[in-house]
Amino acid sequence: MLKKIQQDFSYYSHEFKDNYRKGVHRLRTILASRAQAQAFVSNAGGVAVVLGYEPETPDKNAQELYALLAASPYIDDAAQTFLGSIYEAGAESQDAMYSDSARCLEILHDPVMSRAAGAGTVSAGKWIATLAGQSCAAYTGIAAVAASETAMTAVAASETAMAAVVCNATALNAVVTSQVALNAVAASETAMAAVIGNATALNVVATSQAAMNAVAASETAMTAVIANTAAFNTVVTSHVAMNAVASSYVAVAVVYESAVAVEAVKANETAWATLTGATSAVMGKAAAKLAGLNPADYADMTAVASSSTAMAAIIGNATALNAVVSSQTAMAAVASSNTARTAITNSATAKNALTSSPLKTTVTKGNGNGWENRTIRNGMGYLISCFNANSGGEAGSTWYKLDGAQTSQPAGTTNVGKFFTSSLAIYWWSSTSSVTYIPC
Repeated sequence: MLKKIQQDFSYYSHEFKDNYRKGVHRLRTILASRAQAQAFVSNAGGVAVVLGYEPETPDKNAQELYALLAASPYIDDAAQTFLGSIYEAGAESQDAMYSDSARCLEILHDPVMSRAAGAGTVSAGKWIATLAGQSCAAYTGIAAVAASETAMTAVAASETAMAAVVCNATALNAVVTSQVALNAVAASETAMAAVIGNATALNVVATSQAAMNAVAASETAMTAVIANTAAFNTVVTSHVAMNAVASSYVAVAVVYESAVAVEAVKANETAWATLTGATSAVMGKAAAKLAGLNPADYADMTAVASSSTAMAAIIGNATALNAVVSSQTAMAAVASSNTARTAITNSATAKNALTSSPLKTTVTKGNGNGWENRTIRNGMGYLISCFNANSGGEAGSTWYKLDGAQTSQPAGTTNVGKFFTSSLAIYWWSSTSSVTYIPC
């Protein structure tokens, strides 16, 4: 003879599954009535029909039924009934269910049970607290766990607790919406590994401004993200994530410390524009950090550019120098400072870095042979080189002007390597002549 739970399971299976569309309507109707809903979530056979399907093999309305129940205010009671039918020792209460760490591990390793435990705000909080070595009785739910620095430090340090967090939308949402929780996750290599290893969790973090702000502010978190190609690609392609990165000098410095990361950002035009457009405050502190200086000593890139000590340190550090010559903001500050201009002009290393700057642009005459006096730029910049395609008498007549000061241009390429603060003009003849400079 079938036990009652089996009979109930059979009954609700017919109610919900004989007609998939009507089954969804039936559950919706049940959940709309408090009395009917409470009776249903107290029925082990009934909730097993909704919560007990294998995640990898849903039938045509399994996910819709589950979504209805999970979004209802009765999900915690349903989860307790479902798990209580499996673990009679924990059926008395949620504290009894989740106080046993071995049981919580069993639940974690079973996809059906872990989905049920993670669906409710109360059950998810108590389950994850125990997995993290905390007392489940001390927390009313996942919001309380996420708001507790003590609890979240423990959760972030626990592989098992983080596995539960990243696999359950309820827990993940609580973490992403709590600054306390985000700070704990971003500071933990264990927690970041869990986030990076789960595509859904990573996408949630990369598209959350609060989450990405926490990640970008943490050297630990940014280092972990950059070390994982797929994770960093997710960040690079997210407008929210790149804005967070470009707003944090810590994140900007970590990106520039990785040649692979820099190339990945360069490959995405929008991301590269965001990174190189970081504010003067961000770029100044990032450059200082990369050069081994104390970022707190410099308010912005203007302060860095006006310091001979800072400029010497930057020129002496290839990573810091590459960051500066790649940033429009940084180069504007450099071009505005006599101290910075002098330091760079007197350094072959700095000049070489500028010739490779991604900011450089080349203008070719290109409008046919014939004499032309053209203003290339009004404003600041750095003239890298001029190419005069002519020879003979024409070569001697060609010139370039920096801030109104004229210099004759011989045939061939002339490496100039000088700043200008107001204008760059050139007088040329051949259609293939060109000038290469960095606008600042």
